[in-house]
Amino acid sequence: MVQVVAKNKSVLKKKRAARKKSTSKIKKSTPIPKLKKLSRQRANSDSGSLKGLIVDHFPDGIVVVDRKGIIRYLNSNAEDLLKDTAGNVIGQKFSLPLDIHRAQDVRVSGADHKETVAEVRAMETKLGRDEIFIVSIRDVTDRANLEAQLRSLSDVDPLTGLLNRRGFLEAAKRQLSLAQRQNWRMSLFFLDLDGLKWINDEFGHLEGDLALTEIASVLRKSVRSPDIIGRFAGDEFTILAFEGAEKSDSVVKISGRLRENLKVHNSRKRAARKISFSIGVAGFDPVKSPSLENMITEADIKMYEGKRQKSRSR
Repeated sequence: MVQVVAKNKSVLKKKRAARKKSTSKIKKSTPIPKLKKLSRQRANSDSGSLKGLIVDHFPDGIVVVDRKGIIRYLNSNAEDLLKDTAGNVIGQKFSLPLDIHRAQDVRVSGADHKETVAEVRAMETKLGRDEIFIVSIRDVTDRANLEAQLRSLSDVDPLTGLLNRRGFLEAAKRQLSLAQRQNWRMSLFFLDLDGLKWINDEFGHLEGDLALTEIASVLRKSVRSPDIIGRFAGDEFTILAFEGAEKSDSVVKISGRLRENLKVHNSRKRAARKISFSIGVAGFDPVKSPSLENMITEADIKMYEGKRQKSRSR
């Protein structure tokens, strides 16, 4: 019995020794540090590929510009937004403004003359020892168009569809500035709808509103497309018109068309619903360059003089 136990112990010792020897061989033959090194290199390689993939497919255009303003890289979306290819623009001067403190909206047009509004943001950083700008370009054309529509609505009189006071003043100032540079003469008409208070009192405000829309229609038919019309306030309307080759040519012609179109309009109305207006005119001489405000005041005074004369003649 003792011999059997001793023999079993001897067998167990031999088995333990064999397992220990086998384990040490496995440990020696497995290059764990080398496997870790290979995994790290593969991870770095995958990370670089992933970054490139992200930049290339980023929804915004990405452009890298050096300190001299030369384009060094751009992704495919930047090519679409700049309407050019990398082969053409890399090595060329970056044409859009750079401001690291704020975003800027710029208009970009290509060979097809189709205009895109792009939001440009720039960030300054370093690539090795070189200082560079990373520029993101985003297409904001839809947003810009919506903002323009909202601005347009804020400048339009909702009743007549003409420019309101603010819209007329802004458009007229731009037109007068151009007229001064081009040495053009212009005329400013100030019109007042006669008897609007009486129409409102006699027939109600809906009839008064109808009279205002009718006079707006007469004004539209009486001027040319470059001329500017506005509902200045209440029952007052303004027109800024180009003069023809002869001095006061536009005054005579537009005044004649206004009266003729008004006559045609009233011929279709019953006597109690006929409309009329009083007119005052001021001229713009590009040499003297009167201000828009002075022209409006002068035309307003002349309009009231005409209204008084009309009242006295009745």
